[in-house]
Amino acid sequence: MFTHEHNDTRMMNIRLIIIAMICLLILSCKSVRTEGSHENAVSADSPDSASEEKTIGNKFKFENDAVSPSTNIHYTGKYCNECHEKIPVEGVGSPNLKFGGDYKELCRCHAVSPADYIHPVDIKPSSEKAKRIPAGFPLENGKLSCITCHNIYLQCRKRLFDRNSLRGAPYPSRTDFCYQCHAKENYGKLDPHRQINDKGEIIIDRCLVCHLEKPDEKHATFKEVKFIGDIEVMCRRCHHIAGNHSGNADHMGIKPSADGLKRMAAMEKKYNTRLPLDENGKMTCITCHNPHEKGVIPDDRPGAKGAGSKYRHRLDENMCKECHQM
Repeated sequence: MFTHEHNDTRMMNIRLIIIAMICLLILSCKSVRTEGSHENAVSADSPDSASEEKTIGNKFKFENDAVSPSTNIHYTGKYCNECHEKIPVEGVGSPNLKFGGDYKELCRCHAVSPADYIHPVDIKPSSEKAKRIPAGFPLENGKLSCITCHNIYLQCRKRLFDRNSLRGAPYPSRTDFCYQCHAKENYGKLDPHRQINDKGEIIIDRCLVCHLEKPDEKHATFKEVKFIGDIEVMCRRCHHIAGNHSGNADHMGIKPSADGLKRMAAMEKKYNTRLPLDENGKMTCITCHNPHEKGVIPDDRPGAKGAGSKYRHRLDENMCKECHQM
């Protein structure tokens, strides 16, 4: 009897040891996955807590507990120590910048790849461009940087209105600022949505304004099309969208619910159209708007719906009603 009880106890201990080892293995795998996914978390979904935002990939480290990558620290005058070792005095001595004055680190909240941003930085302008750059637009070691176009000091002061850091602002339009350095005659008439020439041929250079390579308009699916960067950022290079868009709720960067996805699929089938989401399954500009000129995509393909219409809506007047079942 003693031997039988001893064996039972021994078997129980073995089972407990095996269970403990399995738990440790699961926790270890989970830890590895979490560490490996931190860098991607910045560009995909937002972190679950402010503490995670401060340490992701060692990229975001903030001095103030209230600050996260989504915080607008500008125009408040409260967060000088996020970028300065000590508060500088305008026009007197050094700005006392952290990170050795590296704007890639100082402007880390705006961090995206150069292909995603509205204008390249850390490049030396051509001799022709250099002649056009106004005297008040400083270069860093002969190269373009954030402060070439932006007066950072204007962002450091508390300003309740007219929050604009572009040098020389205000301008009649955003493109008027661009013409400070770029010749208007070379860019003023460029409409990336004019994609077909007088002969009815697709203008490949216009395709490359947004695409890495010209897509096969007759066969390519949305997943096969390659973009030069983030779709919304590309659209905002020319289109300034303020406040909620559209309606009374901001649709940009939102993941549709399961019911929403079902309704969108039903709309696509019913109207023979496409309502594409971005690579992360979120709504973006081209979910509702077709950026192509009529005739680029064959009319019988779903991707052609809405091309060339007044607002380029993929579903004319029925989109809001159908999607929200109004």
